[in-house]
Parts: sequence; structure tokens; C-alpha cells
Amino acid sequence: MFASSNHETCPSTIQADRSLQVRLLSLLLSRSIYALLLLCLLWTPVAWSAEEKGVIEKTIKDAAMASATFSETRDKQAVLKLYTKDYVGIQDGETETRESIEKWLSDYDAELTKGSTLRFISIVSNLHAYMLGPMAWATYDYVFQSIRKGELEGQDSGQCTTILRKEGSAWLIQHEHCSKPRMMK
Repeated sequence: MFASSNHETCPSTIQADRSLQVRLLSLLLSRSIYALLLLCLLWTPVAWSAEEKGVIEKTIKDAAMASATFSETRDKQAVLKLYTKDYVGIQDGETETRESIEKWLSDYDAELTKGSTLRFISIVSNLHAYMLGPMAWATYDYVFQSIRKGELEGQDSGQCTTILRKEGSAWLIQHEHCSKPRMMK
């Protein structure tokens, strides 16, 4: 009175097993497609951010170079084009705006016109850039030297943190905070 049933020969069981296999295969395939799409989507920003990181670093270096070569180029726009219209920074405790940079360049140009031999050297090192969407930040060390008649007149060195904003295809400096370390008493 025991009924014996062979699981492998029962048509309804075979159909249920195939249905389960099809559903599992479909689930596996759809998850694989999602994983592949996710990988593609994630890979693009990684490649894009590596390229953009180079552009961000170049903006920082170009700002230092444009200021340092101003005595030869007298090109204010080479400096100012790297800053946003609403730029505000802190340079060793003093507030700096785009307008104050423009004024400094004008004053320096006037001194050069009068025959001043004052020149500047600006060095950026230990530069690290990071990006999050249309905003980026960079940290770096700087050395700023003033040279007059071929002699070192003064030197400043310290650290900076710069915030950049993407405007169109360009990364522009929106805020910068630079300061030099103080000696402990």
C-alpha cells in the first residue's frame, strides 16, 4: 500500500524542475548583465577622474607658473583666468579675492614699468588632487621666493588647500587657503 514514485520520470516534476532551472538561469543572467553594466558605469568615472585629476593638477601648477612669469609676460589674464569670479582665499591669515589678485598684478606691473628687478619663483610640490562631481580639492606644499638683482630677497613656504569648481570644460580655483607653519614657543 505504499505508492512508489520515481521523481525523475514524473512529467510534472520534470516540468517544475525545468521551470525552476529557467528562472534561476534568467535570474543569474539578469544579475550578470546588471553587474556588467555597473562595472561599465563605474569604470568610466575612474578613467575620467584620472584624466580630470591631471587637469586639476595642471590648473594649480599653471596658477603658480603664471604668477611667477608675470614679470616677463605682463599677462594678467593668464593668472586671472584660472580663478572663479567669486574667488575668495586666505593667504597666511589675510583675505584674498580675485580683485585683490588683479590689484597686486597691477601694482607689480607698475613697479616693473618703473624698472624694478623684483622677480618671483613659485614651486608647487607634494600635490594631491581629489574630485567629487563638479567640485575638486587639492593639497600641496609651496615655496615662494622673491629675487632682486639675482639675489634671494625673501622666501615663504607652507601648505595649501585649494577648492576648484568645474565651469564648462575648465577647472577654476574657487577658494584657496595657504599658510606657513609657525614655530612653537
